[in-house]
Amino acid sequence: MAVSLLGDTRKVMACMQCLEADFLEYCAGKKEPPWPELDRLIALIIHEQGLIIAKNREILVKLHAKNKA
Repeated sequence: MAVSLLGDTRKVMACMQCLEADFLEYCAGKKEPPWPELDRLIALIIHEQGLIIAKNREILVKLHAKNKA
C-alpha cells in the first residue's frame, strides 16, 4: 500500500529504515517487520492518505464553489 501511495519502493524503505533484503521479504510475506519499522510504515501510510484527503477536499471545495456560481 505504501509503495502504491508513494510510487517509489526506495522512499518506503528509507522511511521504514530497513534493508532492501528485509523489505523484499516483508512484501513476499516471508518475514514480519519488527515493531519500530512497522510503526514507521503505518505513520507513512497515514501521512500519505492524509495528503490525498486534503487534496480531494480542495477539489470538492472548488467544485462546490463553481457549482454555486
